[in-house]
Formats: sequence, C-alpha cells, structure tokens
Amino acid sequence: MNKQRIVMLFLVMLLLTVHVSGHAQTIMYVPFDNRPVSAAYAVDTVVKGGFEVLVPPDKELANRTQSANPEVLWEWVFANAKSADSIVVSADALVYGGLVASRTHELSDEVLLERAKNFQKLKDINPRARLYVFSTIMRSPHASSGGVEPAYYETYGPAIFQIFALQDKRELEGLTKAEEHSLNTAIAGVPKEFTNDWLARREKNFKINQQLIQATKNDDFTYLIIGRDDCSPYSRSHQESRWLAKDTEGLSASKYLSFPGADQLGLILLTRAANDLRNIIPSFAIKYTQGVGDKTIPSYQDVQVGRAVREHLFAAGCVPLLSESIADIILSVHTPVDGWTREAGGGNNPYKANPETIEFVKQIQLDLAANRKVALADVAFANGADNSLMGEMAKDNLLPQLQSYNGWNTASNTIGYAIGQAVFAQNMTTEDKNKLLVLRLLDDWAYQANIRRTLLNQVLLPVGHSDVQLNEILPLLEIETKKQMQTFGQQYFPYFPLETLTVSYPWNRMFEVEPKIQ
Repeated sequence: MNKQRIVMLFLVMLLLTVHVSGHAQTIMYVPFDNRPVSAAYAVDTVVKGGFEVLVPPDKELANRTQSANPEVLWEWVFANAKSADSIVVSADALVYGGLVASRTHELSDEVLLERAKNFQKLKDINPRARLYVFSTIMRSPHASSGGVEPAYYETYGPAIFQIFALQDKRELEGLTKAEEHSLNTAIAGVPKEFTNDWLARREKNFKINQQLIQATKNDDFTYLIIGRDDCSPYSRSHQESRWLAKDTEGLSASKYLSFPGADQLGLILLTRAANDLRNIIPSFAIKYTQGVGDKTIPSYQDVQVGRAVREHLFAAGCVPLLSESIADIILSVHTPVDGWTREAGGGNNPYKANPETIEFVKQIQLDLAANRKVALADVAFANGADNSLMGEMAKDNLLPQLQSYNGWNTASNTIGYAIGQAVFAQNMTTEDKNKLLVLRLLDDWAYQANIRRTLLNQVLLPVGHSDVQLNEILPLLEIETKKQMQTFGQQYFPYFPLETLTVSYPWNRMFEVEPKIQ
C-alpha cells in the first residue's frame, strides 16, 4: 500500500509538473516597431512553434510615421508582466519609442535614463520570469533617405559616414596623408550643428547601452544583445562597439553578445527564451559555399560571416558542432565565391549557377536524402536571394524539404531568421513550417531579388514616382505585386498554393512588402 501511495504521489507530482510546464509557454514580446520582420513574422514563428505570445497592440507600436509612446508601452508591459513566463523586449522601443526614434528623437539624458530604470521595476513585478533584452548601437549608414534618419542625413550622410569611418581607421591603424586630407575635407563640408546633433544622440545611446550592460552584470537580465545596425569595418558604430567592449569585461557569451544587425534580434532572443523554457540546447553543423566562405565580410557588417554565425547560435541558446552526424540541424550558409556581397536587385543576379553554387546545392541534396534537417541562410547577395542558388534548389523540389530559408536584407538578418525559424520548426506541423517557408520565398526571392526592381522600372519610374512614399499608387502596386508573386510562385514552387495570397506595403515604401496566405 505504501508503495502504491508513493507511486500515486509521484504521478500526481508528474502531472502537476506537466501542467505547470504547459502553462510555462507564454512569452511576452515587445518588438522594435510594427514592421513585419520585427513583429508579425517573429510572432507567427513563435506561435506556430507552440508558444503563446503576449505582444502590445499594433496601435501602440512605432509605425512609419509615428514613434511609440514609451510610457504607454511600459504601462502595457507592467500590466501584463505577471502573465509571462519569459519576457523579450526591445530597449529601443521602451526607451526611445522605436528603432527609427533611437536615431531621430529629441529626448534628454534624464528622460532616457529614467525609462531605462523601468527594467528593474519589471524584474521586481515578475521575478520568476527570465528577462531578455535587445538594444542597438545607433547605426552608421553610408547614406539614407525616406525619413528614417535626421533630415540633414539625406544631404550630408555620405560625408558624415566618411568622417567617422576615417576616424575609426585612424584610431586602429593610422591614416595616410591622402586620407588625412580627405578627413579634413569631409569635416569642413558638413555644418558643425549637424555633426554635433548626430554625435549628441549617439552619446545618449552609448550611455543607455552602458546602463543595460551594468544591469546584465547585476543579473537583472538573463541575456542582453546589443546589435550593430548598418555598420562597416570602419565606422562610428564599429568604433563605439570597441568602446563598449571595455564595459563588458567579465560577461561571457552565456549572458551577453554584440554582433551586426538589428531586425533579427527579437527572433534570436525569442528562440533563446523558448530553448530555456524547454530546457534544450539545439545543435547545428555549419557548411559554407566553396570560395571565401566563412571569411566573407558581408555588406553592412564589420565582421566575418563565420564569426557572425557562431555568435548568433550562441545568442539563440544553440551550439555549433563540428560533426554533422550528431548535429540536430545543418545550417547551410550560401556565401559569394569571391566574398563580395552585391545587391540582389541591382541587375547582376543571374539564374545561371557557377560550379561552386551547383556543388553547394548537391551537398544540400545529399544531406536531405540522408534525412538530415537543413536550414538555408542565403547571404551571397544583400537585400534578397541569389537567383542562381534558388533556381538550382527549385529544380529538384528541394525547397519544401528545408527547415527554413532566409535571404533578406543584411547577412545577419538572414542568419538570425534562418536559425530561429529552424529551431521553432522542430515543433511545427509540416503545413505550418511550409507556410513560413513560402512567405520567405515570396518576400526574399520573388520580391526582393526580382519583382521590386521590375515594379520600379515598369510602374514607378515611367511616372517619376517616389519609392519611399507610395501614397496614391499603393493600390496599383498591391495588385501588380500579388499578380507577379503568384506567377513567380507557379513557375518555381507550384506545390505551395497561392490562391489566398494578399499583399500590402505596411510602411508605405517599396523596401518592405508583406505577403500573407490564409
């Protein structure tokens, strides 16, 4: 009888554990803003992967024309925090009002630092929940348009970039006389009030990141990522990352990392939160295209792609392995043979594959035939897929066999999404996995690498219309984009039905498109 009671007690405790763990599947998520890559795509991935997600109402998030109100966002976070088992939040949203707002705000140090203190209040409200925070070092683009930087950057952005790229290089290795002359010329060509404004905002961003690093050292956060948005090997962002590194001494990769990119950070930390909740550490074997391979330094980044891949895996709560035979997933990273990442929509993205790409696809085919799970990160081009790679993948119907595919924007954006969606795919139905997959094919391959350029040439340029303020031409673009996506899909991946496809341009510009399938 005693043994029976012990067994019954054990079963009750086991059922309670399962019940509790069943409820320990709710993740609060505050994204940068309401762009699909920041919010909808990430949330959809996590939900299809078996979790509930608490996310602020869309109207409370930053959009193209208006920043979020951090005070309102914090109220929502505080009101819902107790319902979450893990919390993943954007510091840029909760401190500045969004990613764009972090570059354009007119807020004082006092206001920003006070908002940053709210992270401790959040910890006090729900001390049992793991707290994951992502922030960014303010970006240093070569140029910018469309109102996502201060207005003067459209005119003086290239010169501002050059000034601080040369200053970074001078700090690292010195400048030639010609470079010193270029630096002085660039400085003289930018009104001082604009340079001072840009630097003042960067200084505020730097102080906030220092405070977040200190909070991580104090164990207020389970994990902190500081992304380097739009950076270069020589840039102000790269320079500031070195300065911040002094503050992170003593923090290991199990608590903190900083690497290039921004838009993938939310999904990376959602992946880590899910892995922690499930108490798993997924393993990846990594393969590259022949050529420069892992030593490629992609556009918009300041480190080699091999390092970026490893750091994304660590940040996501995964581990890289040398042996593919025991790895859970193979991450196939398609890099340009010569190490130069061109623009996918720039007119030099042909469908004829080189021998290295053909061999890369053959290896993927062999891995799939051996029942290995493969995630594909396509970083050979920036801002879209490699047509030659995808044409080869489509020939033998390899695409639906992938765990995930990504080929959008920067290399780190692609890498982060390929890892995150592959991890969550392990708990998805095949149908749900393929729904995510076809959206990436439509966005990254069909649209970014092909249709966007076609629409610019056929619809916008003939009438001299802006591609960053679509306005009255938006309905025509949505109809034409949907039509071209369906035609493209029928040609290259007809096994994915697109009858219910809808298309929108959520930020009223050509850069983002949002395909949806019911």
